[in-house]
Amino acid sequence: MKTYLIAANWKQNGTLKTLCTLTKNIISLTKKRKIRHKIVLFPPTIYLSNIFPLIRKSKNIFLGSQNVSPHSDGAFTGEVSAKMIKDINCNYVIIGHSERRHIFGESDKILSYKVAVSTSIKLNTILCVGETASERRKKMTKKVVARQLKTALLPSKNILKKNLQKLVIAYEPVWAIGTGNNATTKQILDIHKYIRYFLSKIFSRDYKKIKILYGGSVNSLNAKSILELDEVNGALVGGASLKSKKFIEICSSI
Repeated sequence: MKTYLIAANWKQNGTLKTLCTLTKNIISLTKKRKIRHKIVLFPPTIYLSNIFPLIRKSKNIFLGSQNVSPHSDGAFTGEVSAKMIKDINCNYVIIGHSERRHIFGESDKILSYKVAVSTSIKLNTILCVGETASERRKKMTKKVVARQLKTALLPSKNILKKNLQKLVIAYEPVWAIGTGNNATTKQILDIHKYIRYFLSKIFSRDYKKIKILYGGSVNSLNAKSILELDEVNGALVGGASLKSKKFIEICSSI
C-alpha cells in the first residue's frame, strides 16, 4: 500500500500556546484515525525546540524547518544554519518556497547554496518549484520548472546522488498558493510527469527514489483526487494544516 508524505507548513502563524495545542491535536487524531502516512510539521523556527518534545515518541510525525541559511556558519546575523537545524532534531527543511523567492527575493543561486548545505549534512530537503500566473499564461511553466530544478540541483548533484531518498520536490504553482484556485488534476499530472522526466535526465536510473509533492490550496475536499494521481507522492499543505481536523482529513483521504 502506497505511503504518502504530508507536510504541514504553518508559515508565520500562531503562538507557542496555539501551535502546541495544534500539535497535540494532530498527534491524537493521527493515532485515532490510524494514519499510516509520514507527517512533517513545519512550525516557525522559534518554536522548533518547543514542538519537538511533543512529537518525540511519534513514529510517523517528524519536524522540519521552513528555511535554512545558505551559509554553513559565520557572521550572518539572523540566519540559522543547517547544522543548527539538525541540532534541534529537525529532519526536514523547505527550500525555495515561492514566498522566499518572490517576497524575500531569493535567487536561484542562493537556493542552490541552500540545497548544498542542507544535503551535505543529510537533511531531508524539500525543494519547491512552480510558475507564476503570468508565466503560465505565457506557456512558460515547464521552462520555469526546468530552470529551477537545474540551477538548484546540478551544483549538488554528486552529493545528492548518494542520498536521493532524502530529496523531495514540491510542485507549487505560485498562482494557487493561498488563493483557493487549485491546479486541475490534468495540470498537476502533466507537470509531475515532466518533473519526473527531468529528474531522470539528471540522476539516471535512481531518479525514482525522489518523492514529488503537490502544494497549492490543498484541502480536505480536493486532497484525495490529487493524491490518487500518478507521480504524486504527497502534499505540502499551507492554510488547511492550521486546523487539526481539516489537516487529518487530508492525511486520511487516501
